[in-house]
Amino acid sequence: MKSASTELSRRLEHVEDQFIGLWNNMASLWGISPTMARIHGMLYISGAALSMDDIMARLAISRGNVSMNLSKLVEWGLVRRVHKRGNRKEYYESLSDVWEMFTLVANQRKRREIDPIINTLRRCRDELTPEAIGAQAEQDETQKRFQRINDLLKLLTMLDSLSQRFFESHKGLREAVEMLAAEE
Repeated sequence: MKSASTELSRRLEHVEDQFIGLWNNMASLWGISPTMARIHGMLYISGAALSMDDIMARLAISRGNVSMNLSKLVEWGLVRRVHKRGNRKEYYESLSDVWEMFTLVANQRKRREIDPIINTLRRCRDELTPEAIGAQAEQDETQKRFQRINDLLKLLTMLDSLSQRFFESHKGLREAVEMLAAEE
């Protein structure tokens, strides 16, 4: 007969496995690798500071892969290094605030995906100005294209500005979402 603590450990590991699998599946939505997601998922759900050896053993991932993905997670700000007194190993723990995590991921996605779109639209628009192409800018076909690009650029710039206001602080985002959710 299994002891209560053995049964609890088995259940916790089962839930952790399901959660890590969920994070793995969500990796593409976040724009990160599945391994990065699995490592973050394990650190988040466990709530513990784990060493690289702990992560390697639990997820059956090579040291190099763990090291590379932990570096990215630290760079994103989703994971931080912690030191345990009397131990020379580095340990890693996940942020626990889901709002802060969401804000960091959204900012990274914006930087990698939205910012390049806005920059390309600006270049396209600027290439159709009278300064760039002279009198041809007055042609109807040029004007139509300029207007379409400019309209899209205005929309994305406005949404970008709005998102920046929310993401300046994860607390601001939380307050905005709670306010919108309460107005049902």
